[in-house]
Amino acid sequence: MRAARIESGIVADLWIVPSLTAFEGVTLIEAPHDVNSGWLYDGEVFTAPAKADEKIASEARSKRRSLLAETDFHGFTDNTMTAEMTTYRQALRDVPQQEGFPNEINWPVKPS
Repeated sequence: MRAARIESGIVADLWIVPSLTAFEGVTLIEAPHDVNSGWLYDGEVFTAPAKADEKIASEARSKRRSLLAETDFHGFTDNTMTAEMTTYRQALRDVPQQEGFPNEINWPVKPS
């Protein structure tokens, strides 16, 4: 049987074992033949790293949309948006262009 040893949600290594309880103190998960070291494991599904980055990017964009929506009222015609709020909103729009996106994001701080 092919088994994966998972560390912090990532496939650390793959083993061929007679059973998932073959080694005391080691937690193994049965792994399909296409899974490799470095894949993500969320407790149910293995995900290839490229697909994982797409998922992380999608989640980051969703968070960005929510943060922008929280400040939309600043752009209504009867409100004057401060320079700080304009800068914050632009920084949110620029998140996907940050170096290291989607794995490393420097979220801008919302002005008070």
